[in-house]
Amino acid sequence: MILADTFFASRERELLARLEIGLADEGIRVIQASPSDRGAATTDASSVFRTSVTFPARGLPFTTGLRARRLAERLTEIEVGGEDGDIDIVHVFGGTLWPFAQFVAEACGADLVLEVWRAGLVERAAAFPATETRTLTLAPDPAIDRALKAAGVSGRLASWGVHAGDPPKPKIQEGQAPTVILVGAGNDARGMRTALTGLAECARRHPEVLVFVDALAARRADLYPLAASLGITANVSFIEEMETRRDLLVHADLLLLCEALGEQRTVVLDAMAHGMVVLSAEDRFSDCLRDGTTARLLKSPGARDWGTAVNAAFSDVTGSRRLGETAREFVMQERRASDHVRAVLEAYSWLRREPAAVP
Repeated sequence: MILADTFFASRERELLARLEIGLADEGIRVIQASPSDRGAATTDASSVFRTSVTFPARGLPFTTGLRARRLAERLTEIEVGGEDGDIDIVHVFGGTLWPFAQFVAEACGADLVLEVWRAGLVERAAAFPATETRTLTLAPDPAIDRALKAAGVSGRLASWGVHAGDPPKPKIQEGQAPTVILVGAGNDARGMRTALTGLAECARRHPEVLVFVDALAARRADLYPLAASLGITANVSFIEEMETRRDLLVHADLLLLCEALGEQRTVVLDAMAHGMVVLSAEDRFSDCLRDGTTARLLKSPGARDWGTAVNAAFSDVTGSRRLGETAREFVMQERRASDHVRAVLEAYSWLRREPAAVP
């Protein structure tokens, strides 16, 4: 069972789809359990490879076990690939669902896999209560893996990956408006506001620049009135669930990652895979951010630093394209989607004490 909370599932829909398809290719029957408050599920390529169920995610803490048992009972009533819905592994994405997932695993007699997708979950993983359920933590990045080991948590590394696809068209084309993706969840409001202020400096030199920002993050960080006060409303577009719009994002020239909170994002890997220039605040919990190889890193950047870095990226077209090429090479060598699926399969086999399903 793949269990993902609303926030994670909306932002990492493609990651989950790739994993589900990869597991199905290896003969693993997949059930995707989604909170009922997510709304209508979006149809995607993985929908033909798995069975979907919903469950009420909200409720008083003392009802968690009851809701989990009800979900487990529902699974006995469905078939997956012509067989019953018995669950061997519950793989949970999103820290808000860890307690619920543990109850589900116990009710199903299954093993539990916790995806530690952000640095803030490392301490929670170290303090996670031990039960009879076999539990394994998975780290999507080597830096997170090192942090888990330093905290005394024994887990495995399954680095997230993406598909690189065909070579992209060169970025920052003459005669075309430069485009910037401002990535963040709004958890670091100051960081996002500082970055947008820096982009206003850029807009004075490049008045045609287009900036795309996630609408939810903008509401959290109060960016709407800030854009108006900076006089750049004509340059900024706020897009709902922007990180699901990879078709739009990968055609941009530059991705600006302003929150250094140890959160893993496949949108950053997708940007690298498509030759985009990645500008980021330094983040010691993100191994894929390598200064001069995959990204240009800024230490404790202020608004002027962001503006200078963006202007420099647009001015040095040759250097920017070279950085995009080395970032793409990194993804093709170290962050392939197929390698992620293989690592997850090996982790499942290790947890189940079975031979690996793939070499």
